[in-house]
Amino acid sequence: MYYCNEFLSLSVLSLYEGELIGIVDKLYFDKKLKKLIHLELIGENDTRLILPTKNIYHIGKNAITVKNNQAVSLKVEESEYFMCPIGSKAYSIKGEYLGIIQELILNEKFLTEKFSLDNNQTLNVKSLASFGKNTVIFYDDNDKINVNKFVPSKSPKLFKSKSLQIANILPIEETSTEEKSPNVVPVEDSKTRALQNTDFLIGRICTKDIFNFNNELLIKAHAVVNKKNLKEINKYGKLRELMLFCK
Repeated sequence: MYYCNEFLSLSVLSLYEGELIGIVDKLYFDKKLKKLIHLELIGENDTRLILPTKNIYHIGKNAITVKNNQAVSLKVEESEYFMCPIGSKAYSIKGEYLGIIQELILNEKFLTEKFSLDNNQTLNVKSLASFGKNTVIFYDDNDKINVNKFVPSKSPKLFKSKSLQIANILPIEETSTEEKSPNVVPVEDSKTRALQNTDFLIGRICTKDIFNFNNELLIKAHAVVNKKNLKEINKYGKLRELMLFCK
C-alpha cells in the first residue's frame, strides 16, 4: 500500500548517474481519480520536472529511485491530469457533508483504493461519484443514480419564438394635436399596447443609427425606412427606438 502524503517531499534519485534529480511537489491522477499517473518534481534551479509512475524503480522510506535521469522530463505545459484532492471537502450526492480528504490509499500499481477523511471515516473508490477543483462527491450505499447521466448538452437550447409583433408605444409629448401621429392605433388592451399597423413608418427618415443586440447595424442615420429594414428592426425589438428617431 502507498499513501499519497508519503510521496510529497520525497527525494528522487537516479541510480545510474548517482545523483539527486529533484523533490516530489505535486501528484497527478487520471480523469476518474482512479490511478496516480505522474509526480511533479522541483529540480535544480526550481526547474519543474515530470516523473511518470511507470518510470519509478522503487519507493523507499526516504527516497524514490529511478534507473537513470531519462526517467524524468522537463515540464513544458500544464498537466492534462488532475491534482491529488487531499484537502478537498467531501459530500454525498444528497448534499451531506462527509469531511475533508486527508489521504488517498493506493495499491502497488498506483490504483486508488480508498479515501481517508479527517474524521477517521474511510470511503471506497467505488463510491466515488465525481470531483472537481476543491470538492469530491460520493455515492451513498443505496444510491442507484449515475451522475455521468447528468452531462450537459453540447449546445444550449435556444428559446424560439416568432418575430416580435408587440411593442410598447412611446409616450408622445402633448405639444399640439398636429404633432401626434394619426396612423398609430393602439390595441385597447393596455397590458400589451400592441401596434396594429407599423406601415406608417415606411418612407420616413431615421435620424439615428440603430443597432441590434450584437452591435450589428440595422439602419443608418438619415436612411429611409423600407419594408426590408422595418422587418429586421421589428425582429430585434427595436420598433420603440425607431419610432423615437423617425421624422
